[in-house]
Amino acid sequence: MSFALGAKEVQETILMLNLSVAQIELSINEGDHSVNTLIDSFTYMSQHLEAIEQSSQKIAHLSDQVDGMAEHNASLLSQTSELSEKMHQAIIAFQFYDKLSQRLNHVSVGLSGLAEIVSHEMHAKDQAQWESFRQAVRKGTSMQEEEELFELIFDKKCPVDEAIETMKGRMRERLKHPVEPEEDPIELF
Repeated sequence: MSFALGAKEVQETILMLNLSVAQIELSINEGDHSVNTLIDSFTYMSQHLEAIEQSSQKIAHLSDQVDGMAEHNASLLSQTSELSEKMHQAIIAFQFYDKLSQRLNHVSVGLSGLAEIVSHEMHAKDQAQWESFRQAVRKGTSMQEEEELFELIFDKKCPVDEAIETMKGRMRERLKHPVEPEEDPIELF
Protein backbone atom coordinates (compact mmCIF):
# COMPACT_ATOMS: atom_id res chain seq x y z
CA MET A 1 0.00 0.00 0.00
CA SER A 2 1.53 3.27 -1.10
CA PHE A 3 0.28 6.73 -0.30
CA ALA A 4 1.71 10.19 -0.38
CA LEU A 5 0.88 13.12 1.81
CA GLY A 6 -0.15 16.28 0.05
CA ALA A 7 1.28 19.69 0.89
CA LYS A 8 -1.61 20.44 3.27
CA GLU A 9 -1.14 17.16 5.18
CA VAL A 10 2.60 17.73 5.47
CA GLN A 11 1.99 21.26 6.71
CA GLU A 12 -0.50 19.98 9.32
CA THR A 13 1.97 17.28 10.40
CA ILE A 14 4.72 19.86 10.85
CA LEU A 15 2.41 22.11 12.88
CA MET A 16 1.44 19.18 15.11
CA LEU A 17 5.09 18.21 15.60
CA ASN A 18 5.97 21.81 16.46
CA LEU A 19 3.06 21.93 18.94
CA SER A 20 4.38 18.74 20.57
CA VAL A 21 7.88 20.21 20.81
CA ALA A 22 6.50 23.40 22.38
CA GLN A 23 4.45 21.41 24.91
CA ILE A 24 7.47 19.36 25.89
CA GLU A 25 9.67 22.43 26.27
CA LEU A 26 7.05 24.15 28.43
CA SER A 27 6.71 21.00 30.56
CA ILE A 28 10.46 20.96 31.12
CA ASN A 29 10.31 24.64 32.06
CA GLU A 30 7.53 23.98 34.58
CA GLY A 31 9.49 21.06 35.99
CA ASP A 32 12.35 23.39 36.70
CA HIS A 33 10.17 24.96 39.39
CA SER A 34 10.14 21.58 41.15
CA VAL A 35 13.91 21.52 41.03
CA ASN A 36 14.02 24.97 42.59
CA THR A 37 11.80 23.68 45.39
CA LEU A 38 14.20 20.80 45.90
CA ILE A 39 17.13 23.19 46.05
CA ASP A 40 15.32 25.29 48.67
CA SER A 41 14.62 22.10 50.64
CA PHE A 42 18.28 21.10 50.50
CA THR A 43 19.32 24.55 51.71
CA TYR A 44 16.78 24.48 54.55
CA MET A 45 17.76 21.01 55.69
CA SER A 46 21.46 21.76 55.41
CA GLN A 47 21.10 24.86 57.58
CA HIS A 48 19.22 22.90 60.22
CA LEU A 49 21.75 20.10 60.21
CA GLU A 50 24.51 22.67 60.74
CA ALA A 51 22.60 24.19 63.67
CA ILE A 52 22.09 20.77 65.19
CA GLU A 53 25.75 19.98 64.79
CA GLN A 54 26.71 23.23 66.54
CA SER A 55 24.28 22.44 69.36
CA SER A 56 25.75 18.98 69.71
CA GLN A 57 29.24 20.46 70.03
CA LYS A 58 28.05 22.81 72.78
CA ILE A 59 26.33 19.94 74.55
CA ALA A 60 29.47 17.87 74.46
CA HIS A 61 31.31 20.67 76.30
CA LEU A 62 28.54 21.07 78.87
CA SER A 63 27.64 17.43 79.34
CA ASP A 64 29.50 17.11 82.63
CA GLN A 65 27.59 20.01 84.18
CA VAL A 66 23.92 19.41 83.27
CA ASP A 67 21.43 16.68 84.19
CA GLY A 68 19.46 15.09 81.33
CA MET A 69 22.15 15.74 78.74
CA ALA A 70 21.99 12.19 77.34
CA GLU A 71 18.27 12.64 76.63
CA HIS A 72 18.92 15.93 74.86
CA ASN A 73 21.68 14.39 72.74
CA ALA A 74 19.39 11.50 71.80
CA SER A 75 16.77 14.01 70.65
CA LEU A 76 19.33 15.80 68.50
CA LEU A 77 20.45 12.54 66.94
CA SER A 78 16.85 11.65 66.14
CA GLN A 79 16.25 15.01 64.47
CA THR A 80 19.45 14.73 62.50
CA SER A 81 18.46 11.27 61.31
CA GLU A 82 15.02 12.50 60.19
CA LEU A 83 16.52 15.43 58.31
CA SER A 84 19.04 13.15 56.62
CA GLU A 85 16.20 10.87 55.48
CA LYS A 86 14.33 13.85 54.01
CA MET A 87 17.47 14.92 52.16
CA HIS A 88 17.82 11.41 50.75
CA GLN A 89 14.20 11.52 49.53
CA ALA A 90 14.84 14.90 47.92
CA ILE A 91 17.89 13.52 46.09
CA ILE A 92 15.81 10.63 44.74
CA ALA A 93 13.08 13.05 43.61
CA PHE A 94 15.67 15.16 41.84
CA GLN A 95 17.08 12.11 40.06
CA PHE A 96 13.61 11.17 38.79
CA TYR A 97 13.00 14.71 37.59
CA ASP A 98 16.38 14.76 35.90
CA LYS A 99 15.60 11.54 34.00
CA LEU A 100 12.20 12.91 33.01
CA SER A 101 13.74 16.14 31.81
CA GLN A 102 16.35 14.25 29.78
CA ARG A 103 13.73 12.05 28.15
CA LEU A 104 11.52 14.98 27.27
CA ASN A 105 14.50 16.83 25.86
CA HIS A 106 15.41 13.81 23.70
CA VAL A 107 11.80 13.57 22.47
CA SER A 108 11.80 17.28 21.68
CA VAL A 109 15.01 16.97 19.65
CA GLY A 110 13.61 13.94 17.82
CA LEU A 111 10.34 15.67 16.98
CA SER A 112 12.19 18.76 15.76
CA GLY A 113 14.37 16.59 13.53
CA LEU A 114 11.31 14.78 12.22
CA ALA A 115 9.60 18.09 11.42
CA GLU A 116 12.73 19.20 9.58
CA ILE A 117 12.81 16.08 7.39
CA VAL A 118 9.09 16.12 6.66
CA SER A 119 9.15 19.83 5.79
CA HIS A 120 11.47 19.26 2.82
CA GLU A 121 10.13 17.03 0.06
CA MET A 122 13.64 16.04 -1.02
CA HIS A 123 14.57 14.96 2.52
CA ALA A 124 11.28 13.16 3.12
CA LYS A 125 11.84 10.95 0.07
CA ASP A 126 15.55 10.30 0.74
CA GLN A 127 16.05 7.00 2.58
CA ALA A 128 19.59 8.04 3.58
CA GLN A 129 18.15 11.11 5.35
CA TRP A 130 15.77 8.88 7.32
CA GLU A 131 18.56 6.46 8.25
CA SER A 132 20.83 9.31 9.31
CA PHE A 133 18.01 10.78 11.39
CA ARG A 134 17.25 7.41 13.02
CA GLN A 135 20.94 6.93 13.89
CA ALA A 136 21.15 10.45 15.34
CA VAL A 137 18.12 9.71 17.54
CA ARG A 138 19.69 6.44 18.67
CA LYS A 139 22.99 8.12 19.49
CA GLY A 140 21.05 10.68 21.52
CA THR A 141 19.77 8.04 23.93
CA SER A 142 21.61 8.32 27.22
CA MET A 143 19.57 6.01 29.44
CA GLN A 144 19.18 2.25 29.35
CA GLU A 145 15.37 2.47 29.08
CA GLU A 146 15.60 4.74 26.03
CA GLU A 147 17.98 2.37 24.25
CA GLU A 148 15.77 -0.62 25.06
CA LEU A 149 12.65 1.19 23.83
CA PHE A 150 14.42 2.18 20.60
CA GLU A 151 15.48 -1.43 20.10
CA LEU A 152 11.96 -2.76 20.67
CA ILE A 153 10.34 -0.32 18.26
CA PHE A 154 12.94 0.03 15.51
CA ASP A 155 14.95 -3.19 15.62
CA LYS A 156 12.28 -5.68 16.72
CA LYS A 157 9.36 -3.77 15.11
CA CYS A 158 7.15 -4.19 18.21
CA PRO A 159 3.88 -2.28 18.15
CA VAL A 160 4.03 0.80 20.39
CA ASP A 161 1.53 -0.54 22.94
CA GLU A 162 3.47 -3.79 23.25
CA ALA A 163 6.80 -1.94 23.59
CA ILE A 164 5.36 0.29 26.34
CA GLU A 165 4.01 -2.70 28.26
CA THR A 166 7.32 -4.54 27.89
CA MET A 167 9.21 -1.52 29.23
CA LYS A 168 6.77 -1.03 32.12
CA GLY A 169 7.35 -4.66 33.09
CA ARG A 170 11.13 -4.28 32.92
CA MET A 171 11.03 -1.09 34.95
CA ARG A 172 8.80 -2.70 37.63
CA GLU A 173 11.30 -5.58 37.84
CA ARG A 174 14.18 -3.14 38.26
CA LEU A 175 12.33 -1.39 41.09
CA LYS A 176 11.81 -4.75 42.82
CA HIS A 177 15.48 -5.67 42.43
CA PRO A 178 17.42 -2.40 42.59
CA VAL A 179 21.12 -2.27 41.80
CA GLU A 180 23.40 -1.81 44.79
CA PRO A 181 24.23 1.89 45.41
CA GLU A 182 27.91 1.53 44.49
CA GLU A 183 26.86 -0.02 41.16
CA ASP A 184 24.01 2.45 40.48
CA PRO A 185 25.53 5.59 38.97
CA ILE A 186 23.64 8.82 39.43
CA GLU A 187 22.45 9.90 35.99
CA LEU A 188 22.58 13.69 36.34
CA PHE A 189 23.46 15.61 33.21
